[in-house]
Amino acid sequence: MKKRYNISVQKVISVIFFFVLSLNAFNFYAQITNIPDPIFEQALIDLGIDSDGVVNGQVLTSDIEAIISLDVSERFVHDLTGIEGFASLEDLNVSYNTITSSHLIENNNLKKLVIDNSLELVVIDVTSNYLLEYLYCSLSLLSDLDVSNNLLLKELSLGASLPSDTNIIEILELSNNAALEKLHLLNMASLTAINLQSGNNQILVDVLIHCSLDFGEPCEPIPCMEVDDLAAAQTNQLPYSAWDVVVNYSEDCLLGIATQQEKVFSIFPNPVQSELTITSKQETGNLAIKIVNLEGKVLSTPYLDFGKKGFINVSNLSSGLYFLNIETENGKVETNKFIKE
Repeated sequence: MKKRYNISVQKVISVIFFFVLSLNAFNFYAQITNIPDPIFEQALIDLGIDSDGVVNGQVLTSDIEAIISLDVSERFVHDLTGIEGFASLEDLNVSYNTITSSHLIENNNLKKLVIDNSLELVVIDVTSNYLLEYLYCSLSLLSDLDVSNNLLLKELSLGASLPSDTNIIEILELSNNAALEKLHLLNMASLTAINLQSGNNQILVDVLIHCSLDFGEPCEPIPCMEVDDLAAAQTNQLPYSAWDVVVNYSEDCLLGIATQQEKVFSIFPNPVQSELTITSKQETGNLAIKIVNLEGKVLSTPYLDFGKKGFINVSNLSSGLYFLNIETENGKVETNKFIKE
């Protein structure tokens, strides 16, 4: 009996060892993404994405990394942590939820973001979504929106069809968004200034900017807007005559002055024929330069040993509008527009 008992113990030990070894191997090869919001995870289960079908705070990364389109609207989701694991995501709808912030810095393939009727939303970070083309956000508590890096943005819709105390953005900077074709800004009572000096206003074919309070009273003051051709806008010529807007056109709206004060680098001449000069009163050291066309394609990546002035040869570029992205040694990035003649 003693001998059989010892053999049995050895078998048990072997089974346990094999189980632990297999579990460790599974954990090594099967990467997981944490989903702390059980409502978000339940939505993934309902959509057949979370393969284990159990709300356990995690999902296999392999379940989500190839997903291209995700719609978790009207689910009462309040935390989007885990969305970073959707590496291939192009189309995201998170409308009618209770999220307070949307950080999508690792979703580099995102092209469309719909985040309507999110009454607790205070932050949208799309500064790393360089491929973003469509952004829709109605009721929210956004006080700021930075789309300066979204050079491919085609459609931007903010605000709601009915008067509301939400949508508290005051200044909207769109001068980098030369691909913009549609702009709707509805009932944004706090909006005071819009910079649309993108150099490409002629492709903006669908522009709607209106604001009214309860009982139909217009919002005051009427927002000020900068455009490419002030004279054409003020005399109601194309493309501005096709726009449905209630704005005051101006050369700067004070926005242009503020923007210039914030910029570290200056470029000239602009338009340019062959050589672009970069100057700065503050920065020295190496600069990483990217020249980007309207389609978002990087055409050149020169480096400059910068001593408050540098020069870039652009003679090989075709005529048109370009963006000059300048990155300092400290990681600060600034974007300027220039026209090649």
